[in-house]
Amino acid sequence: MTEFSYSTAGFIDRSLELALTAIAEAGFIRVEISSQEAHLSRPPAADDLASLRRHLDSLGLRVGTVHAPMRENVLGAPEEEWRRDKVAVLSAYLHSAAGLDAGGLIIHPVPNPIFVPDPERPELTGMITAATRRSLDDLVPVAQATGVRMLLENLPYHCAYPFLSMTELRALVDDYPEDAVSLIVDTGHAWTTGHDPAVEIRTAGTRLHGTHLQDVDAEDPQDNHWVPGEGGLDWPAIANALRDVDYDGLWTFEAIYGRQQESPEQVAIMTQRFSRIWP
Repeated sequence: MTEFSYSTAGFIDRSLELALTAIAEAGFIRVEISSQEAHLSRPPAADDLASLRRHLDSLGLRVGTVHAPMRENVLGAPEEEWRRDKVAVLSAYLHSAAGLDAGGLIIHPVPNPIFVPDPERPELTGMITAATRRSLDDLVPVAQATGVRMLLENLPYHCAYPFLSMTELRALVDDYPEDAVSLIVDTGHAWTTGHDPAVEIRTAGTRLHGTHLQDVDAEDPQDNHWVPGEGGLDWPAIANALRDVDYDGLWTFEAIYGRQQESPEQVAIMTQRFSRIWP
């Protein structure tokens, strides 16, 4: 059965509590919690975690996934001190995700070049590759202990770094246990980097355990995060690809913007309407 979820990234203009309320009011019962500044900027524990769980229960919402912090919080940090610091951050978020009964923690495998000193150094590819694998080696035991699967996301960067496409990501995760490391496909990221989302889904195959469903312009896509159906992606083909790989995870929308500058509430409602006619 298709089960839809909605990311709090669509409501980054307000507190997490208000974002969750708006998502429930739009008609969703599953949610992805973003770790952007206004939301889980630090992993909740103890009283904060209990308070968040009570709020979720009061709204009838269940957490499907948590998105780990972005920016420098990546597996493949090329400097060892940077890498060790972020492994500790991601470990803390795995524990917090478990406390929210989330099944997956979404992680960016490699950094945006804007955060990397001298980002076009030829040796960076090897450094990022080795760092990504070391970080996974460190984090797999944590993921298995917490019961939260790490979901590595395809990213929209135009650079020569490794692990940006599903071909490379699939080869990476095949070396690790599926219950600890798998994949999430972002449809807009795929098209922004010149990849067909349906092809990326089929490449991820049985290791696909998460989705970020967002639309982008067909020409000159810029990771737009439009409401699905408002851009140029082929949504019937995306649905067919998900069925072809027997995808049984959440169909999570990461819509943030509407074409006509709709409010976050309107964007969520438009997305909910789209879910009723698709797939």
